[in-house]
Amino acid sequence: MKKTSDLSRLKINSKNIKEFAQAEAIPYTAEATDYYIQRLKLLADPERAIALCKNNKIIGTTNSFSSYISIPNDKSVKVAAVSYVSVQPTHRRKGILTEMMNIQLNEIHSKYKEPLAILWPSETAIYGRFGYAPTKEKHYKISKNNTQFKPGLTNNSLEVKFLNRNEAINAYVEINNKLMSTRPGVMKINKKWAQRRIDDLIFKHLNSGTSYFIGIYHNKKLVGFATYSIENNDNSYGNMPSSLYMWDIIYLDLDAAISIWNFCLNIDLVEEFYANGVPEDDVLEALLISPSDLNARITTGFWIRIVDVVSAITLRSYEYTGNIVFKVKDSIIKNNNKTYILNTNDKSNPVCEISNSKPDIEITIQGLSEIFLGTFDLNNLIASGNINIKNKKAIKIINKIFKSESKPFCPMHF
Repeated sequence: MKKTSDLSRLKINSKNIKEFAQAEAIPYTAEATDYYIQRLKLLADPERAIALCKNNKIIGTTNSFSSYISIPNDKSVKVAAVSYVSVQPTHRRKGILTEMMNIQLNEIHSKYKEPLAILWPSETAIYGRFGYAPTKEKHYKISKNNTQFKPGLTNNSLEVKFLNRNEAINAYVEINNKLMSTRPGVMKINKKWAQRRIDDLIFKHLNSGTSYFIGIYHNKKLVGFATYSIENNDNSYGNMPSSLYMWDIIYLDLDAAISIWNFCLNIDLVEEFYANGVPEDDVLEALLISPSDLNARITTGFWIRIVDVVSAITLRSYEYTGNIVFKVKDSIIKNNNKTYILNTNDKSNPVCEISNSKPDIEITIQGLSEIFLGTFDLNNLIASGNINIKNKKAIKIINKIFKSESKPFCPMHF
C-alpha cells in the first residue's frame, strides 16, 4: 500500500506518554482512566513506541517490549513483544497500520536485533498479511452439573493455597518462567508484568467480580498457579446463580493440572465455569466422566513472526537430522528475501546460511513462522499458498525436522 506521506512520527517520552495512552484507548472503546494510563506506563518503552500524527494529533500507535521466548527444544531467544497497536476510527483503511508495521518490523530487525516478534491480536484477520502466524489455545465452558471427575485421579500429596497480591505476583513470575523449560511459546516475565496482570484482576480491569489467586504446591515447591473471579449473573447479592471465570491456568506437570481443575470445578455456589485460554493439549476432557458436556473450542492464541531468518532458524534445535533448501518471500523485511539451506545434522547446533542451491520449497515468511514452533499442518500451508513444494522429498523432511510434540502456549497476555 502506498505510504501515507502526510503523517509525522512523534517521539514518545515520559511527558507525552499520557497522550499516547489516551489515543490508544479510543479505538478499543476504552476509557483512559488513571488506572489505564498508569497500566500502560508500567511496561511501555517510550524509546520503542511508534506514534503517527496528523495535524499534531496521534492517529496511530504501536509499541514493543524486549523479552525472551521459549522455543523447541528447551531453548530461549530474544523476542519483541508487540502491543498497543491502534488506529483512530476516523483514519482506518488509509494504510496507517501497514505503515506502522513496516516501520516497527524493520526497526526490530535492524535496530533491536530481535529475531522474533509476537503479539496478541484483538482481530485475528489483520496480522497474517504482515507475516505473523497464529498458535492455538483452548477455551472451555461447562455447567457445574457436568464437572464430575473420573474416580482415583487426584493426588492428595499436592497442597492448594490461597495467595495474597504480593504472593500471587511472585508465584506468577516463578511458575511462568519455570514453564519455559518444558513448553515453547512462553514469554519470560518480571514482576512488573505479573503486577499488571494481578492488578488487572484486583481492580476489575478484566472482570467485574471478586478475584482469587491460588498456588499448587508439591513438597512446598510451586508446581501450579491459577487466577479466577466469581461473578453474579443477577442483581441478588450473595445468591446463585454465579459464574466462575478462570483467567490464568499454569501448571508444570499432570498432577498439578489435575489439582487445579479439581479445585476450581468444585467451588461451591457456582453454576457455570469458563476457562479463558489453556494449552491446546490441556487434559481436562480426559478427566471428566462426561467430556461430551464440556464445551471446548479451539481458538487462535498468540501470533509469532520470524524477523531475522538466519538467527531464528539457527537458534532453535530440531528433532531429526537432515537438510533442506528453502526460498523465503517477505514483503516487509526485504533482507529476508533469499534462499537458505538448513542443516540439522547436529540437532542442537544447526546451521542455517544463504545458499545458491535450487530450493526444495518456496515459503512465505508467514508460512516459515507457522512451522517455526513445530505445530503445523503441511496440507493447510499448501492450501493457503504459504508454501510451494518444488521437491516432493521435502515433505517428509519438513515434517520430521520441524515437528515438535510440545504445543506452544503463552500464559501472559500483553
